[in-house]
Amino acid sequence: MIKKFFSAVALFSCMLSVDAAVSYMTVEQKSGEKFSFLLKDNPIVTYKDGDLVVNGDPVTSYAISGVLNYHFTESNESGVKNLNANVLRIVSLDDNAIGVENAAAGAKVSLTNLSGAVLSTTTTDPSGAAIVTLPNTKGVYVLSVGKQSFKVIRK
Repeated sequence: MIKKFFSAVALFSCMLSVDAAVSYMTVEQKSGEKFSFLLKDNPIVTYKDGDLVVNGDPVTSYAISGVLNYHFTESNESGVKNLNANVLRIVSLDDNAIGVENAAAGAKVSLTNLSGAVLSTTTTDPSGAAIVTLPNTKGVYVLSVGKQSFKVIRK
C-alpha cells in the first residue's frame, strides 16, 4: 500500500514538473539587459552580418560582440509582461502598410486624412486582423478600428 502511495506521489510530481517546462528563450546582453521570447511562438534564431537575429526582425537583432549568452528558462527574464490576447494592436508591417490585430471579427477599419477624406476602408477577418496600405505621401492620418481611433504619422 505504501509503495502504491509513493508511486502515485512520484507520478503526480512528474506531471507537475511537465507544467514547469522550459517556455522562454532569453538573450542576455553584456550590458545586463535581457530579452525573452516565448517558445510557443516558435522564435527563429539566425546569424547574419555579425548579429544574432531573432525572427528576422531588425528590432530583435543583437550584435554578437554584445551578447553574453542565450539560454532557455521557465520564466520571462526580460521583465516585460506578455501582451494580453484581447488587446487591440496596431503594428508596422513595413514602410507602406500597417496591420491591425485582435480587433473584433468584421470590424470596420478606415484610414482618413486630417480633412476627413476616407483614403481606404476594409473589415477585419474572422481572427480580427486587417492590413491597411498607407498613402505614398508624408502626412498625418487617422486610423479607425471599430469605435477606436489612432493617429498615424508617415514621415
